[in-house]
Amino acid sequence: MKQLRLPIFTSKIKYYNLRIIPPDPIFDEVTALKKQFESSYGKQPLSGSKPHISIVSFKMNSKHQDFLIEVFERLSQKEAFELTLDGFGVFEKSNTLYLKVSKSSAIEAIHREIEFLQDNYLKGKLKSFTIVDDPHMTISKTTGKKMLYDSLQYFQENDFSKQIEINQLTLVSRSKYKTWDWQHAIRLS
Repeated sequence: MKQLRLPIFTSKIKYYNLRIIPPDPIFDEVTALKKQFESSYGKQPLSGSKPHISIVSFKMNSKHQDFLIEVFERLSQKEAFELTLDGFGVFEKSNTLYLKVSKSSAIEAIHREIEFLQDNYLKGKLKSFTIVDDPHMTISKTTGKKMLYDSLQYFQENDFSKQIEINQLTLVSRSKYKTWDWQHAIRLS
């Protein structure tokens, strides 16, 4: 009897996100805002997520991960920069309450560099490549427009404005329907 041999799959499609994780104490302050949301409106999608600012998200076969790290390490030539967190806003289409991040020339330069890296090194390897044009830190999704605008009004009563120094980017990945389980830090110069 002939034995059936199945191929061994050593890689799979994973979700990737290049992000900025705010340094302490801002990380803790934004986490407190998320907990404040939960105590006022209940646990909602993304209210328990870790504070971060997404720069780009994409899918890729994990067999290319070492090459991806090598390519994204080129971003380490960028200088550390400052970002301003200033007030709250909403994405009505997705019922999302967020902390505003002021657009900056440093973020735009990173976007241009990522587009260059994608075009010149990663074309054909990345799927559903999306650069986040509107930098923000999600507080939570809501169940509808009423909760969205009630929570916006609630948070706008306490102004939140901070300047933060960014000295690293973080590349994270996860399998579909799983939590982020891998990360790689890219230190800025």
